[in-house]
Parts: sequence; structure tokens; C-alpha cells
Amino acid sequence: MKLKRREVLGLGVGLLGLGMAQSSPETPVYFPLGVASGDPSDSGVVLWTRLAPEVWQEGEGLEFEISEDSDPAFSSPRFSGPAVQPRPENDFTSLTDLSGLLEPARAYLYRFRYRGVYSPVGRTKTLPAHGQNPEVLRLGMVCCQEFTSGYWGAFAHLARENLDAVLHLGDFIYETSADPRWRRLRFPNRSYRLPSGSYVAVSLADYRAIYRAYRADPFLQMALAAHPWIFLWDDHEVANDYYWDAALDAPGTPDHPYRDQPERLRRLKLEAQRAWLEYVPARITPDLTATHPHTQMTQYRSFRFGELLELFATDTRSYRWPHPCGEGGSGQRTLASCAAIEAPERSMLGEAQRRWLLEGLGASPARWRGLASAVMFSPLRLGSITINADGWDGYAAERQYLLEQLTGDNLLVLSGDLHAALAGLVRPGFDGRGPVRGAEFMAPGLSSPPPREALGRMGYPWPGNALIEAFNRHLHFFEGELNGYVVLELTPEHVTYSLYSVDKTQNHASANRRLARRLRFDGKGLHDVRE
Repeated sequence: MKLKRREVLGLGVGLLGLGMAQSSPETPVYFPLGVASGDPSDSGVVLWTRLAPEVWQEGEGLEFEISEDSDPAFSSPRFSGPAVQPRPENDFTSLTDLSGLLEPARAYLYRFRYRGVYSPVGRTKTLPAHGQNPEVLRLGMVCCQEFTSGYWGAFAHLARENLDAVLHLGDFIYETSADPRWRRLRFPNRSYRLPSGSYVAVSLADYRAIYRAYRADPFLQMALAAHPWIFLWDDHEVANDYYWDAALDAPGTPDHPYRDQPERLRRLKLEAQRAWLEYVPARITPDLTATHPHTQMTQYRSFRFGELLELFATDTRSYRWPHPCGEGGSGQRTLASCAAIEAPERSMLGEAQRRWLLEGLGASPARWRGLASAVMFSPLRLGSITINADGWDGYAAERQYLLEQLTGDNLLVLSGDLHAALAGLVRPGFDGRGPVRGAEFMAPGLSSPPPREALGRMGYPWPGNALIEAFNRHLHFFEGELNGYVVLELTPEHVTYSLYSVDKTQNHASANRRLARRLRFDGKGLHDVRE
């Protein structure tokens, strides 16, 4: 079955208007955080909303309705029924899995109803079925949206894009609330306080409060309502630069106040994961009675977009070894140089996830094979100095092993974390001589400080994009001076990467946006697109 290219629909503000047209003055009172959908499959999605605690009543049921995309009035809903019920123990959130109800490659509208009050309307879309060959897929890519570091007009622009899904590559929240160790508060009306009174999340109540603060942003609500989302996590969903300390059987958190308390850190990881499960629409079945983070849930999973793309969403935090050169700042986690970087036993993924990933990538029949990695995959160095040992450079032997096991030239590594944008060819050794296995495309920070801004705040000079490119010839370009998002368009012939810069100092839906870079990958090389 061949799917036809669609016309651009421009759904963002229009969808928000649709949602408000179908609502009442009570809608924002009952549903103050809007709606969202995630983890699309060829037969369903996961729907999300949260009730305001003050309107919740024991025994009253939350319901959902699904309509055809052509029926915005919900005059003949395709499906309706009871949603998963919001309760105090899940912080009044609801995640309802519609697997098996919907048809492949179809757009739907959805809404919730509680005590006669309707939520805003969301739009979602299912994936193409196995055997279907879409002519084009369009994915949004975002990451690193620190609430206190800027406004989110970029999300309003993302909501208006014609997309099949949005891939969030991690740092959906930051565990800090204007922590003076890291940020000077440039946007005072973006501050909030944690229930614990700490600057850093130390409890389930703190993490829940952070998600509520982030999800209250109207532009994020627009984007979440406009498209289905696929979420990874990175470090800030728990704590900065965290890893797994196998000797203590607990997370290692070099910058958290609990860093020397393994029992409390184990509990903190459980609480952070629970909050993520409550506020992120993902098709994950947890064990909420578990006392160990690894048995509470597994986050890595895959998505099949017909025959055009199979996407493997990885977890690059929960199983990784400590940083190779130590847990300090400059000279260890950043700007590092030590023999342990090349140690063959070091792992980012852990044995079980590595086996799952290699088996999936090796068996995938899709035209493009996507590896979604929260952290940068390719090397990034200044001479012999590793710029960021928190990325795959700190686990170089495992990266090399993965590439040696793979064949073909159709790997797409989709990454974030660095607050920069880049694209480069992926080869074993990254020396320009090995076979091309694919390309890496990175999303910039949506609002988190890009490298130039971050270095300037710390009093360090910015070396410039050109110098970084000169030391890293495998990169087609590096951009460390902007915030924004990426649109990735895939066809059977090529993949087009469009990088958009959006001004985070403007707090409105039409914040200045410009196309900063567009390039294309055809399985052999990267080429700039001049338009």
C-alpha cells in the first residue's frame, strides 16, 4: 500500500482554537495542563491529561472521545469510553492506551470529559502498518527545555509544523529550580519553588511540581496537543550527569546533595521515574511496587513507521558506567583526557539493552534505521582533549563495537543533550576512511543555554563553530550559538535535516524564527540544500 504525500495543514494555533471552540469557561479549570498523546503505533496511541485536584470527586469517571480528523465537532465519535481514572496516588493524571482501536496511518482528534466538562481537543496520528510504504515522513526533534532559561515560542512554531510525530530526546524537565550554582535568573517570571524548599528535586512531590510547572506553559501545551510524541529521558529527569554505580547498586549523582547516600539515591531514582510515568504519555508497563529502579520499569523501546523507518529509542542513563576520568568538572566530565576513555569494558547501554539494540538494528527491514540517543554519539574533541566525556566519547569502545557489528549505510543517529546542533557522517573509527554507516543529526536546546551562552556566563571565551569543525572533520557542521528545533523529513531516497533558530527571549507564539541550516543525507554523503 502506497501512502500519498499530504498537504501542509498548519495545525498549531488552529488546533488550539479548535480546542477552545469545543470547550467551556470551565475547561481550563478542570484541565489546566491540557492534553497530549504519545508512543504511536499502527493501531493506537497513549492519551494523557490531568485533572485539577480541586474538581476531582470520588466515584466520578473520566471519559475519552475519538473523532475522525474531518469531524472537529465530534458529531459522530468513532470511539468513546472510560479513561484510566485520575486519582490522588497518580497525582490526578490519566494515561489511556488505545492500542488495537485505531487504523494505521490515520489522523484523529480526541478529547476528555469529566462531570460534563470537555478538555481541549488534541490531534494525534497512528503509524503506518508493516508493509505500508509512505512516500514521506516528517519528524520534529527537540530536547533540553530548561524552563528558567527562556521562553518557549519554539513550541508554538513546532505545533504549526505538519509532522507525523515529535521525538523528544531528553531533558524534558530540569531537576533544579533556578539553582544559583548553575544559572543566573534572566527570566524572573519563569521561576517556581519546590515543595521541599530546596533548589534541587529531592522527593516525588518535587518532581511532580516541576512537571506541573513545565506543563502549564501554553506553547508547550499547543505542541503536545498538535502531534503524537515519543519521549526519551536524559540526566535532568533525575539529576545532572547521573550514571549507575554498580558497586553501590545505586545511581551516581556527582552534583546532587544526596550524592553520598546510595539508599536515598535509589529511592530518588524510583520517585523520578514514577513522576515521568505519570506525566509522559508512553506505552510502558511499570511495577510501582518495585524497590529497585531497574525492575520498576524499562524505558527503551522501538517504533515502526511502515517500511520507511524503524526507530530504536534508547536509555543512555540508567545502565551506564561512571564517567571515565572522574566525577569532577573541567578535566574530568568535560575537557577530559585519560586512558580509561578507551577501556574496552566500559558500557553506556548495559548488556541487555546492547543486545536488544543490535538484534533490532540488524534485523530491521526498514529503509532507514533510527538510533535515538539522548547524548551525542560521534566524537567531539579539541586535539587530544575530549570535550564531553558524558556523551558516547566516554564509552568509545562500546560505540566502536556497535558500528563494527552493523552493515549497510542507512543508520540515522538522532541525538541531543549538548544544547548544540550538528550533523556528521557515522563511520567505524570516524577517521574518514571507513565505510559510511549513516549520519548523526542533533537537535539544539529548545531553551537551555547553547555552548556560547553557557561559556560566556562562566567567563570562558567561545572558541567558535569553525574551530570545533576544524578539529572534528567527520562533522559536516557544528552550531553552538542558537536555540530552536529540527524537522527531519525522510523519503526512500534521502533524509533532509532542517534546523530552525527561534528567539527564546520573546514570549509569544510568533517569536522570531529563521531557517539556520538545511542539508540532505543520501546514504553516502551530506550535502547542503540551498533554497
